[in-house]
Amino acid sequence: MIHRLTCAILSILLAASLGGCSGCSAEDGPSFDSSAETDAPPDGIDAIDTATDTNHETPDLNDDLVCAESDFEIRRETVRIMLLLDQSSSMIGAPWTEVTDALEAMLADPMLFSLHFGLDAFPDGYPGFWTDCGALCVRCMADSCGYEAPPQVPVGPHSTTAPLIIGHMNNPDYPQFCTSTPLVNQMEYYDTGAGPTESPDVYMDDGQNYLLVVSDGYDENCFSGDPVSALTTHTRSIRDTHGIRSFAIGYHDITSEMEAQLNAIASNGGTSYTSYIPATDGPALEAALTEIMGTVITCVYVLEDPGPIADHTNVNFYDGPDIIYMDPDCTETSGDGWHWLVEYTTVEFCGPTCEAIKSGEISSLRATWGCPTEII
Repeated sequence: MIHRLTCAILSILLAASLGGCSGCSAEDGPSFDSSAETDAPPDGIDAIDTATDTNHETPDLNDDLVCAESDFEIRRETVRIMLLLDQSSSMIGAPWTEVTDALEAMLADPMLFSLHFGLDAFPDGYPGFWTDCGALCVRCMADSCGYEAPPQVPVGPHSTTAPLIIGHMNNPDYPQFCTSTPLVNQMEYYDTGAGPTESPDVYMDDGQNYLLVVSDGYDENCFSGDPVSALTTHTRSIRDTHGIRSFAIGYHDITSEMEAQLNAIASNGGTSYTSYIPATDGPALEAALTEIMGTVITCVYVLEDPGPIADHTNVNFYDGPDIIYMDPDCTETSGDGWHWLVEYTTVEFCGPTCEAIKSGEISSLRATWGCPTEII
């Protein structure tokens, strides 16, 4: 590293300028020839008494030549995603199997292991929660549009929630028959309903939070008003009031009514997508999930405070042994290197460095303090 090499060279030059001593030991110290002549100061000029001269300053060589680094703890900014999954009766059979396979592939991606996931499949379905409908669906209208039960898997770290999500998908009790798609009420749940109480993690303000809607149908039996208008209102409020952004994927058989409702979510969700993503089969759904996940993986990292001894003005970041230079004016998509997003606490990596982090090419980042920041 440049600053360490500079320190080493200066140390050698310093030793040379001070002179060596031949035949001396640590105990004896340097030996001098007492018979050697010494030059007296010119007439009229007193010798300088360096022991008492208050103007004489001896430089602290350690300040210039020693650059000792200590590690910061660093963690990626938290990203939370609540999956809102249509599990109406139209999903029974191949559609449910394809969605299960796509979610398993997504959750198996090591690049997503730092993310937090949850699952709220709608209408609500829990063993024992449903009434015994027999052969007459009309007897199950309350259950057909159920949305008030808590999420099947509350948002939490990937290591905890991924097995629970796949466990729900592989449960033979789901999807259940005679069920509809309460899309409006499900979004209302996260706007003005019980969402903040029953799924509090997705409302936390220390990271990025998302709802990801995957539906193979539209709301036609569960809401009596204008679904497009209601979805627009709820999605905007979820974004503006709670800081939660929303994606929408239309799966399987796509109709014009379904497009209008999902576009109401996507266009007001606050992401880079202004319309829903269509996915007519399992591979297309897996591709859509991969595309979305690529936009939510963050290049923002938080430095844990090591205490008052750390010099926050002298910070460097490394990819293994290689330094990543500071680029004060960079952004996620421009420049290269890193810059302070929040001074001394939150850093954003930029350009090709960010791309390498998202692709997994950079997998081990290290932060240090104690040496001058290397600027690009």
